[in-house]
Amino acid sequence: MTATSAWSRWRTNHPRIVDVGLGVVVLAIAVGTQRIDLDGRGARDLTAGGVVLALVEFVAVVQRRKHPWAALVVAVAVSMVMIGAASLSNTGLGLSVIVCLFHIASENDRRRTAVTAVAVAAALATTSLLIGDRDKPLLDGIVLMSWPLLAAFAGAETYSRRAYLQSLVERAEQAERLREEEARHRVVEERMRIARDLHDVVAHHIALVNLQVGVASHLIDRDPHKAVAALRGVEQTSAAALDEIRATVGLLRGPDGDDSTEPAPGLRDLTELIGQFTGAGMTVAVRVSGEPRPLGPAVDLTAYRIVQEALSNAGRHALPGPVTVSLTYEGAVLTVVVENRGRAVSASAGSGFGLRGMRERAQALGGDITAGPDADGGFRVVAQLPVTSETWDEENR
Repeated sequence: MTATSAWSRWRTNHPRIVDVGLGVVVLAIAVGTQRIDLDGRGARDLTAGGVVLALVEFVAVVQRRKHPWAALVVAVAVSMVMIGAASLSNTGLGLSVIVCLFHIASENDRRRTAVTAVAVAAALATTSLLIGDRDKPLLDGIVLMSWPLLAAFAGAETYSRRAYLQSLVERAEQAERLREEEARHRVVEERMRIARDLHDVVAHHIALVNLQVGVASHLIDRDPHKAVAALRGVEQTSAAALDEIRATVGLLRGPDGDDSTEPAPGLRDLTELIGQFTGAGMTVAVRVSGEPRPLGPAVDLTAYRIVQEALSNAGRHALPGPVTVSLTYEGAVLTVVVENRGRAVSASAGSGFGLRGMRERAQALGGDITAGPDADGGFRVVAQLPVTSETWDEENR
């Protein structure tokens, strides 16, 4: 810590001591200058009136923080009395005015400071011209105008510097708040993404388990071997669900947690996904139109999750029926269509959190999704996802 900063901190923490010390200095100068020999006849004697005026100046300086305008008025009045008193020396005239005016200028805007400084300077200069020393009234008037103006200028610069430093502090605090808000926003977005992933994983595997258990219960009496195979499928599906949930929840761990090295699922895993549902008794056909192309990670994962959720909904909310998954690469758009021809048995089909999650995923990439019953009584999900180079750049920023 430098000596200047140490002094500034001490002065800020002990304002009353500073005020009294400054008042003592003003008092000493006011008393001392009254004894200065101006006429060559030896030092003057102190008068009671001079001592009283010096004490009034001391009080004005000490009280300037608590009553700034009253202190300035008192200081100006004392100076005007000293100008007109022939028995008093004017050598230390106006020191309390300078101190009070500097304080006011350092605490107020430039307009108020300018008006105050001009008024004080005009009052002192007019008093000097009317009742001051007749030998040099013009010179005294100029001096009496210059000191208040200089004090006001110095105080205004102090005010400007303090305001500038305050603005820097406020901007730094605002930037910190913005960083914290951005961090909180990112945390919320990440939690929402993980929540969607967990919903998709759990809903998908629960739907598969439900289908496989239904198949096993249907075949337990007629074909026990196939029922056992279905139950083994339940075991495999449950294990896969646990693995995916463990990998997703692992993202919430700290830096000491195990890092997952498995890539996020995508359309490359579509065959395995379809196989899980067909193994559970569903009939699923896949159609690909256009020229397949590499997709960005976000688009690839979103397309996979949409197909996964739509197939899970088909298993939960409809009677067995053929399901068609269509992928169409056309221009800069990938269109994903999942059509379920089974008859819906649940009024909540397509209206839960899964559909909302699919829509949020698509909209986050600038795409859109529609879902609802078709004319044949089935259910249809249509998603359009942009696969332009701009989307790729945005995903990998």
